[in-house]
Amino acid sequence: MKSLRSLFVAGLALVALASLGRGDEAEWTPEANMDHQLFPSLLIATASVRPVEPDDAEGEKPDPYLLGDRFGLVGVAIKPLAANTKVKVTLKENELMAATTWSGELAEADKDYYIAPKVNYKFDRLRKTTQQVPLNVTFAVEVDGEPAGEKAETLQVRSINDCPFAVSNEEETLDAQNFIAGSAALGWMFAAYVNENHPFLDKILQEALATKIVDSFHYTAHDPTELVRQAFAIWTALQKRGLQYSSTTTTPGGSDVVKSQYVRFLDQALTNTQANCVDGSVLFASILRKISIEPFLVTVPGHMYVGFYLGGGKSEFVGLETTVLGIADVADKKETDEPAALATLREKLDDKARNSREWKTFAKAIQVGTQDLQKNKEKFKEADPNYQWIDLNDARTDGIMPLPYLAEQ
Repeated sequence: MKSLRSLFVAGLALVALASLGRGDEAEWTPEANMDHQLFPSLLIATASVRPVEPDDAEGEKPDPYLLGDRFGLVGVAIKPLAANTKVKVTLKENELMAATTWSGELAEADKDYYIAPKVNYKFDRLRKTTQQVPLNVTFAVEVDGEPAGEKAETLQVRSINDCPFAVSNEEETLDAQNFIAGSAALGWMFAAYVNENHPFLDKILQEALATKIVDSFHYTAHDPTELVRQAFAIWTALQKRGLQYSSTTTTPGGSDVVKSQYVRFLDQALTNTQANCVDGSVLFASILRKISIEPFLVTVPGHMYVGFYLGGGKSEFVGLETTVLGIADVADKKETDEPAALATLREKLDDKARNSREWKTFAKAIQVGTQDLQKNKEKFKEADPNYQWIDLNDARTDGIMPLPYLAEQ
């Protein structure tokens, strides 16, 4: 996940620069990346991310024609008439951004520069954006101390629930590891909706303990069966709550450039007792991280499910297909290729638990999820944005923090 926003911002900046003409007079235009969309979730989740990974030697090289915030999503494309032209670019204050200025010198004449002033976002307002709204972003430019006019660009500000997970860019392929078929994989953004600190989770864990499937929640690296048992207790609590699969995924304001998914926050899914494949996966991953079981999210074309590791390393794991949650009629059939920890737990359960609808759906969810992991294991290694394995611990280490809980007013 190196260079995070730079993987797609730099590519779109190059496209902006290419749009400038080569006339005899200096020109400048305001530009907005990500198809003129602003995603509050992206801005909040990556606010404290290190811009360049320590081992990213290529990313550490400065681009002489990309000035200001190299990861900025809004800026101006400008071509100076003369060498050593002094330029001042001011982003004017609006509902979501404070005023900010970049000043500097453009060394070469007749070269395309992209200047992105460092934006001071109003994060509290971004978090409260629950509907898609337009936003005018206005820039003022001075060239050698003389005003060069004001220009505005209209963006579509997306809902905080809209999660961008891929950006296509047919004109540029910037990084062979992260751009496949002209698309950047941003699956790590889903980690922002996993919130192991959400206040609702304590209630779920209390309900899981009340099932008597486990006496306590504790991490045990040497006993995979007990980790699966704890996951079963959580599954049982959620199913008893009436949580069930909902296929709602429509996101308004679709784009051919940026792929995004509407994701419910944990409290929204639990309150409405509805969860699509992504909602259910981030909910379950949040609870697992709360009890120190390390989860991961898996994306395949048009779908997501969750998985978790079964020991001290990452060599043993299972998948969990959350869309099975709440299904009325599922048979518990032991599969020859099912995880050993699941088979062992089945033998340890009493008849009441083993014959319950909760166990039947849980066993099926483990079987289906794990089979899909095995089927697609080679595709996950190819860095195809359609097949992403998102390790939550890695995402946290790289700086992707949970979107904060916001109590209803």
